[in-house]
Amino acid sequence: MKNSKGFSLIELLAVIAILAVLIAIAVPRYLDAVDEARRNAQKQNVAIIRTALELYRHKAADKKYPSAGNAFNDFLTNPEYFTETPVCPYNNMEYTYTGSQPSSWTSGEAHYLLYVVNAARTLYTITYTAP
Repeated sequence: MKNSKGFSLIELLAVIAILAVLIAIAVPRYLDAVDEARRNAQKQNVAIIRTALELYRHKAADKKYPSAGNAFNDFLTNPEYFTETPVCPYNNMEYTYTGSQPSSWTSGEAHYLLYVVNAARTLYTITYTAP
């Protein structure tokens, strides 16, 4: 072998192949972890909103949940119930009431939460829906 100071082409190809295998294993796991973190953040948002809704109903004189529309949007931004407005982990937009049927909270274009209140405003349902 000659007296060379660099790596041979075969050595470089072997290192690149090893790195490619490691990247092929690591990238999907990283992306799965990011998706799982977003799902968990969304579920946590649902739990926080549920708790705040119960607190709202407990404090309300008529013992009812907030009505749909602007009253519900005001509830979501009320610092008495939330230290910060809940934000969707998928697109970093605040939840708002849209008035669509069925009544729903949305974040941007995708629907994530379902909000249904009976006529007496004494019942609600929140369902997490993955995008």
